[in-house]
Amino acid sequence: MRLSVSIVLSLILLLFVFTCADNNGLIEQSVSATWKVSTKSQMWQDMEELTIMKGQGGKADVEIDLTSLKQEIEGFGGAFNEKGWEALSLLTPDQRDAVIKELFDPKEGAKFNICRVPIGSSDYAVSRYTHNEVKNDFKMTNFSIERDFKYLIPYIKAAMRYKPDLKVWGSAWTPPTWMKTNGAFDGGNMKDDPRIYAAYALYLARFVEEYQKAGINLYAVAVQNEPRMETRYPSCLWTPKQFLTFIRDHMGPLFEERKVNAQIMMGTICPRRYNRFPGLVLSNPKIQSYVSIVGYQWAGLHSVADTRKRFSEKSIMQTETECGNCFWKPGFKRDRPPNDWEYGSYTWKKIKAFFDKGVNSYMLWNMILDEEGKSIDSQLPWPQNAAVVIDKNSKQVIYTPMFYAVKHFTYFVKPGAQYVSIIYGWEENAIAFLNPDRELVILLENDRWHPETVNINFGDYWMTVELPPKSWSTIIVPPLQ
Repeated sequence: MRLSVSIVLSLILLLFVFTCADNNGLIEQSVSATWKVSTKSQMWQDMEELTIMKGQGGKADVEIDLTSLKQEIEGFGGAFNEKGWEALSLLTPDQRDAVIKELFDPKEGAKFNICRVPIGSSDYAVSRYTHNEVKNDFKMTNFSIERDFKYLIPYIKAAMRYKPDLKVWGSAWTPPTWMKTNGAFDGGNMKDDPRIYAAYALYLARFVEEYQKAGINLYAVAVQNEPRMETRYPSCLWTPKQFLTFIRDHMGPLFEERKVNAQIMMGTICPRRYNRFPGLVLSNPKIQSYVSIVGYQWAGLHSVADTRKRFSEKSIMQTETECGNCFWKPGFKRDRPPNDWEYGSYTWKKIKAFFDKGVNSYMLWNMILDEEGKSIDSQLPWPQNAAVVIDKNSKQVIYTPMFYAVKHFTYFVKPGAQYVSIIYGWEENAIAFLNPDRELVILLENDRWHPETVNINFGDYWMTVELPPKSWSTIIVPPLQ
C-alpha cells in the first residue's frame, strides 16, 4: 500500500512538471514579479504580476548579468531651498505635511534619504546672504545660521518627521563677500590668501557644528558649487590649484583639529573641460585622507567613469539633476517650464546615465517650487522644473511627471543595492539593481508611441512583459534560488 501511494505521488509530480512546461522547455515557477507602470495618461499603476519562468527561452531582448555587480547605491534626494519652503508655506499645515510625506515617507513616499542644503544663499534663495558678512572676521566671531531658522531648517525638520535619520550635506554657492576679489555675492574669484582660506575653513566647520547642534545630520560639506561657473546669482570661481591648497592645507587639517564630524566633498564639479579638478586634487596623497566624496552635476557626467576607475574607493554623487527642458530667454515668452512628460523622460534617462557611469547616489535640484519656478538671477530669472509644483493662486499641488520618473527608482532601489550589468538589449532604456535582500529591480522606459514586448533573461530565469506606449516600468523580481 505504501509503495502504491509513493508511485501515485511521483506520477502526479511528473504530470505537474510536464503540464507547466511550454514548447520552449520553460518551467513556470511558484513565484512571480510585481510590476509598477506610469504612462502619460496615468501615473503609478499596479499591473498584473508577471510570470517567472526557468529554462531556455530563446534569444532575450534584454539580458541581465547577475554575476556582474558594481557600485553600491547609497540613495536619492534633492535640495532644500528657501523658495521651496516659501511655496510650501502657501499651504495649510495638513496639505504641507502631505507633500513632505510624498517625498520622504519610507513606506509610501519617494523614500528620499540624502538631501542637499545651501551654505548661505543659492540661486533659489529668497534673497542673497552668507552666514558672516562682517568684513575680516577671521575668527568667525559673528558667524550665525539664524537666517536658516526661517526657511531651511523648518523645511529639513518637516522632512525629518518622516525620515529622522535623513542625511544632509551642505554646499556653498559663495563664500562671504569679503573673501572674494569682487566683494559681491555674484561671480568673482576666491582670494588666494592663506588668511582667507583659514577663515573659510572655519566658516564651513562652524556651519557643520551649528547644524548638528540644531539636531540635523549634516554629514558632508562641498567646498563650492560649480567652481568654474561665474553667474549672475551667488557664485565664486576657484582654480583646481586653489581647491587643492584649501583642502590640503586648511579645511582638512582644521576639520581634524576640531574633530568636525563631517566628510569633505570635492564638488560640485560641472563642466567637463575642467577634468583637472579630480585629476589634480584627488591625485595628491594628502588629499586622499581628507576627501571621501566626489560630487558631479550636469556636464560632470563625462568625468564620472574616469573617477570611478581611478579612485574606486571614493563615493561619487550626482549632485544636481538638470533643471528643465524649457529655458526662459529674451524674446521667448513662457510663464513657466513645462514640467511635462518629455522632461520626465529626460530626467529618467539622466538618472540611468549617471548610474551607468558609476555614481553611488543621485540628487534632484529643487524638489518643490511655485508655478513660476524663477531663480534670483539678477538679469535672467529663468524658470526651472521641480518634482512638485504649488500654484500660488489656486494652492493646487501638482506632482509632475518628473516626480514619478524619479519615484520609479527611489521607491524600489534600496540603500545598499548594487548596480547590475546588462549584457545587451535596450541599452538606452533599461537598467537594473540588486537590493540587499536579493530582490532584482529592473527599470525600463518605453519611449515609443506603441507597445513593446520585451523578453528579459536574468541568470536561469526568464519573463516576458508588454510595455505600454510612452511608459516607465519598474519590475521587482523576488529572491530566487
